[in-house]
Amino acid sequence: MTPINRTIREQVTDQIRDDVVSGKFPAGQALRESELAERFGVSRGPVRDAFLQLSQEGFLAYQANRGVTVRNPPDSQDHEFLVSLRQQIECHVIKRGLNQIDDSDWQRLETSLADLERACQTEAVVKVAKADMKFHEEILAACGGTDFLPLWRKLCSQMLLGYSRLENYSEIHAEHVSILEALKSGQTNAVTTAIIANIQ
Repeated sequence: MTPINRTIREQVTDQIRDDVVSGKFPAGQALRESELAERFGVSRGPVRDAFLQLSQEGFLAYQANRGVTVRNPPDSQDHEFLVSLRQQIECHVIKRGLNQIDDSDWQRLETSLADLERACQTEAVVKVAKADMKFHEEILAACGGTDFLPLWRKLCSQMLLGYSRLENYSEIHAEHVSILEALKSGQTNAVTTAIIANIQ
């Protein structure tokens, strides 16, 4: 298979997003187009485009007289609300589409779980976060929930600003193993219980 080459804008966007999730760019830090353009060796255009996309995703914020800054993570009440919304979306989609999962979907889910296991072994925050989100995204797609993905991704972006479930990487992997086993059982209640236990 021929590899898909990412555009400069995509590469810059991915790197800035990774730096936010990993904490390299802490909450409230101002980001400057000129500084990042010099760092990446690109013109200011791709950086400006990245700022726009990441603001729409919820990672960055534009503030008058401060320019673009890293968005603060949600406070405890807002985080609890975001968690509830994400749980509801995933459980709703699974309840409606669990019986739609076919052989190719199972293969993608197994692959995503293996990717998550490898990421957990590296103990790299960004890799684990990406693999975690990818596994859940595959579940939504397999259950016919692609219409919910834009909203779901926005919720995930807000939650990733305060991604704190990385103290025990083996536990993270084990929770996702439980989710896949529950999916394979075909028991909706078992799946939703595993999902709710994982999304915190």
